[in-house]
Amino acid sequence: MKNESHNRRSPQIRDIQKNDLVRVLEINQQSVPGMNSLKMDDMEWFAEVAEYFRVAEINGEIAGFLICLLPETDYHSYNLRWLNERYKDFFYVDRIAVASEFKRCGVAGSLYRDAASRVPAGCEMLVCEVNVRPRNDDSLAFHDAFGFEAVGTEDYGSVCVQYMIRSLPL
Repeated sequence: MKNESHNRRSPQIRDIQKNDLVRVLEINQQSVPGMNSLKMDDMEWFAEVAEYFRVAEINGEIAGFLICLLPETDYHSYNLRWLNERYKDFFYVDRIAVASEFKRCGVAGSLYRDAASRVPAGCEMLVCEVNVRPRNDDSLAFHDAFGFEAVGTEDYGSVCVQYMIRSLPL
């Protein structure tokens, strides 16, 4: 029943604030193994470096977050390297997560639409990766429904990802 009350109010999107990081880290950790685990130092780094780091609130509660980076970000990520080798002029979605109690309340779509409205000049597409091992079926279905296209996979041993792109504007 809780989700029904959340559905009545559209998510409000705003910039991350330092005091949000504990809750954002909790939401990230709820999403493991669908995405990798982080520590507070990682979240603080993203808050300093990310081109886009915003949260969605519903009824004053942080319901989810989205972090995007530019291709030239000094970030030691196999995924960003893979994308940089194949594409240019993109906005990289490093991670998006929605708290379990707010799933299917429009949070992820609201965050993506907001990010697309704030893409820096010259970026022609949103790009991301989604785990196919361990499988993240919710994220795969969401990105497919949102118009992302699979463009490749890469197996990194303990994890295998599918790379996806979505032309802009949305």
